[in-house]
Amino acid sequence: MLRTPRHGLVQVLLLAVLAIAAVVGGIYWYRSSGDNGSADHLVLHDVERSDFVLSITERGELEAAGVTEIRSEVKTQNQPGLAILRVVPEGTHVKAGDFLLELDSSALEAEQTTQQNAVNLAEATVVETRNLYETALIAKQEYIEGTYIQERQVIESEVFVAEENLNRAREYYQFSKKLAAKGHINELQLEADKFAVDKSVKELDAAKTKLTVLDNYTKPKMVKQLDSDIVITEAKWGSAKKSYELELAKLQEVEDLIAKCTIYAPKDGVVIYNNDVDRHGNEDWIVEEGAEVRERQVVFRLPDSSAMRVELKINEALVQYVKQGMPATIVPIGLDGLELHGSVTTVNRYAEPGGWMRADVKEYKAFVSIDEEVPGLRSGMTASVTVKCDYIPDVLMVPVQAIHPHGSDYYCLVRSGNKWEARKVKCGPTNSEYFVVEDGLEAGEKVSMNPREYIAAVDLPDLPKQAPKVRDDMPIPPGPPGPSTPVASADEPGPTQPDSAPQATPANTTTSTSTTSETETTSEQNTAI
Repeated sequence: MLRTPRHGLVQVLLLAVLAIAAVVGGIYWYRSSGDNGSADHLVLHDVERSDFVLSITERGELEAAGVTEIRSEVKTQNQPGLAILRVVPEGTHVKAGDFLLELDSSALEAEQTTQQNAVNLAEATVVETRNLYETALIAKQEYIEGTYIQERQVIESEVFVAEENLNRAREYYQFSKKLAAKGHINELQLEADKFAVDKSVKELDAAKTKLTVLDNYTKPKMVKQLDSDIVITEAKWGSAKKSYELELAKLQEVEDLIAKCTIYAPKDGVVIYNNDVDRHGNEDWIVEEGAEVRERQVVFRLPDSSAMRVELKINEALVQYVKQGMPATIVPIGLDGLELHGSVTTVNRYAEPGGWMRADVKEYKAFVSIDEEVPGLRSGMTASVTVKCDYIPDVLMVPVQAIHPHGSDYYCLVRSGNKWEARKVKCGPTNSEYFVVEDGLEAGEKVSMNPREYIAAVDLPDLPKQAPKVRDDMPIPPGPPGPSTPVASADEPGPTQPDSAPQATPANTTTSTSTTSETETTSEQNTAI
């Protein structure tokens, strides 16, 4: 007998009801088993004591600790630079005094010729002015000790002759008066003898006046004039000497620049070109024949391979934990896992300039010295550097997944028999794997690795209510305010959330907690590592 469609529909509905009942029963069993903490589904961690290590690992580049920069010291006057005529190949091992570079000095040699002529003219001027000065000194001595005395003697002789003539004229005039009294001569002859006396007096006075003028006027005037000549010629001589010294200094400077056009190695080392590279990786300037070298431009670097160091950049979130003197482990890439030891020598105070692609990332340059001297290390090799920032021996530690933040506090779910216990803990420093537990746990206890899955099985203190924030520009609806929505606590049932353990936070950092009014409270810890 054939079945009716109604009978088949009943069977289908019955099967659907049984399937739904099976699914509901399975879900109930799974939840009840999870709440009860069946040993088959628990992920526990044994609390134990161990050594806590906080380390930072970055990649850097090897370089010589002592690098000698060789610059061009040639002044480029009215020129963009001097062309390279000869240069030693890059990578050449040189010793102190070996040839490195020769620059074009033709313009300087032409300037040297012109400057040599200027020096010769200045030297001739010095000789001329010196002779004039010495002549002025001789002229003064000649006048005081020769010409003046000679002129005075001549005038004194004239005075002596005038006095003698006056005496004779007076005697002859007296004798003429006696002869005239006796009538032997006439009056005209007597007047002539008297005129001779007056003439002799005038000649004597003129000679004495001439002597006075010589002593009181002519001599001081000549001495002053001669002194003036001495001062003037001495000043001209000094000026000529200064000019000569300046011209000679210019000549010596040009000769020195010509000598500096040939550069020699100041010490032993390997020659490395200092090619300029822009931010896009393109070479703006290359050391080669024909390239122009500017004044004070670095052309070569001579690294000292006996002392090596690593240059690395540390993110701004981690640089606060890196201090000078901290020990470090260096593993150069490509040397079969060779592990070297060193220490942090320098941490820059200012961030490195970033490119336009990473303008929001701040990094600080640091240098780590290498204690060992290992052959085979070369500048430019990549190395992994691990800096040991903190070390605390024999402390209680739990994985970061076992810590559950609740408000401003931290909790661990401790397994006691078949029950969970929410234990408040005091956390210390942390790294990327473990928290240091300073208080709240004992060694040997078992804590859950996924506490959020069992958080409903324990009682946690209620968090303070937080009023919802209202924007200033949001219109306020009319009427009395409604009751505020209570904040859901961690022990109230809610939608199932994925396991979210706090991320690792470096030592001495704070945890920020945010509360929402519509869903359960969640808090995230600021991540530094």
